[in-house]
Amino acid sequence: MDRIRVVLIASADSSFVQTDRQILGEQFSVRYVPWNGKRSIPNLAWSILCSNVVFSWFALDHAYGACRIARALRRKSVVMVGGGDAAKRPDLDYGVYLDPIRGARSRYAVARSDRVLVVDDSLRDDLLRNARIQREDIVTVPLGFDTNRWLPDRGPRTTVLTVGVVDDINLRRKGLETFARTASLQPGIPFVIVGGRANPATERLLAIAPPNLQIVGRISDEELLAHFRRARVYVQISEYEAFGSALGEAMSTGCVPVGTKVGGIPTLIGDTGEYAPVRDPPATARAIRTGYDSGDGSRARDRIVRHFSLDRRRRALMKIIEEIVQS
Repeated sequence: MDRIRVVLIASADSSFVQTDRQILGEQFSVRYVPWNGKRSIPNLAWSILCSNVVFSWFALDHAYGACRIARALRRKSVVMVGGGDAAKRPDLDYGVYLDPIRGARSRYAVARSDRVLVVDDSLRDDLLRNARIQREDIVTVPLGFDTNRWLPDRGPRTTVLTVGVVDDINLRRKGLETFARTASLQPGIPFVIVGGRANPATERLLAIAPPNLQIVGRISDEELLAHFRRARVYVQISEYEAFGSALGEAMSTGCVPVGTKVGGIPTLIGDTGEYAPVRDPPATARAIRTGYDSGDGSRARDRIVRHFSLDRRRRALMKIIEEIVQS
């Protein structure tokens, strides 16, 4: 039997997109189509014509185009819903459903794709509330983490770390401003934000940053791994977060997690870390202190190994694609 041919399309080559390209390529013939707007349509159409199924990462404009082309060419389509493509948070200025036109396209992709996957169960409620879509066949497939790559080492762990692109939305959505204010309440502990940019949002963070807070700009994956290994506590105090890929990587690397009970954050952390309310620096500082004093991230790593391994995601995706092609 010929190998199943899969088109994978995404608007950004994120780490989790790269991971799915890798694991799908182990069993299927995968063609990656980066989305650059309407000029990508001819390449996308030709790729779908020559394939069995198209897999869209995020239910955004490219997924709308992929789904429509697939239906016209009688090919199968799968869409992976990852967060912002299910959200409508005017208080955070975040989510595709804030824009009626883009929201309608996303709704089409979710409603008409042959299979819809979500990274966390919480996104089912978001899709029902914001897109008015309730499909009984939605499948939850969490992200998987390469626990052989994201390994702890034996070096000292002294910092409190969070990772997120510093921009106007993420100051609140990812709790970066709260993180900076929390740092001032724990002056004896070094705090680090990875994700600084040359923009007004970073300048605003720097204006409130205490001396024990360092803001780091763009770094390589190897440098990020080094930051994870130096961190005693990893903090994900988002106001909206579908899952948290950096949180999972940090836990795999042996950081004690501190998070909010938002979206998929408690799905990842479980009972292996500490929780704090959103936008509450004193409570966050207490949670960080507790996690820092324990200093044992082995339970967090074990949770990732048991429940969110790369192999677990690999088996789920392969099974879904094989079933949909054969149906």
